[in-house]
Parts: sequence; structure tokens; C-alpha cells
Amino acid sequence: MNSRTLKLIALGLVVIHFVIVVMHSIAHEVLNVKASPAQLAFIIPVIIVTPVVAGFMILKFNRAGTVLLFASMLGSFVFGLYYHFIADTIDHVSHVARLEPAFWSTIFQLTAYLLLVSELLGTVVAGLLLVRRSEAIKHYAARTSF
Repeated sequence: MNSRTLKLIALGLVVIHFVIVVMHSIAHEVLNVKASPAQLAFIIPVIIVTPVVAGFMILKFNRAGTVLLFASMLGSFVFGLYYHFIADTIDHVSHVARLEPAFWSTIFQLTAYLLLVSELLGTVVAGLLLVRRSEAIKHYAARTSF
């Protein structure tokens, strides 16, 4: 898979991730599952804003955008894994499963899993782009005696 294809996949993942985040946020509001101020201080810049900024940056500033995407997706993955699946909090999918309305409880659970998958894929694709970029630079340097 070439770098252009990986970039397009990364951009697609950014869009998909954003849509999932919006749906998950709506479910949080409807179910009254409130994030703490400390959690919001992480969620807003790292999970919501940074992947979108990274998506735009990848188009013009490839390396910086890719590093930003990798860091934000990895941070988002760890955060979501901990709060939705490990920590015994109101945010845990098993606690939310009992909340009403059932439709939004199901949306919350579904989007929690989808966020985890999209963030893992985003981390992997950004990591592959970074490795490819690094290999291309090494190859160029070797070819030009740089």
C-alpha cells in the first residue's frame, strides 16, 4: 500500500471518527453521563479537535500532521479504553447499558466500541505513514550520499 492510499485512509478515518464522536457525545448528553472538567480538558483538545486538525495538516504538512494524528489517536484510544471498558465509572459500557432511554444506551455502547476501533486503526495507519516516511528519507539519503 502506497503513502497516498494510506493518507486517504487516514483522512477517511478522521471523518468517520468525528461522526462517531458526535454520536457518542449526543448519547452522553441524552443519558446524562457527564464528563468531569478534567476529562473534558482531555476530550475536547485531544479526541475532538486534534484529529481534525491533523487531517488538514496531513494534506500540506505531511510529517507534522501524521505525528499529530498518531499522538491524538493513541491518546484517544487509551482514554476510551480506560474509561469505557476498564475503570468502574458511570462511563463504563456495562453501567450505561442499564440507563434509559434504551436506544441511546445502545448508541452509547456501540459508539464506544466504534471509537475504540477507529482510534486503533487511526494509530496504526498514522504509524505506517510515519514508518514509510522515515524509510523514504533513509532511501533518499542513501541514494544521494546525503
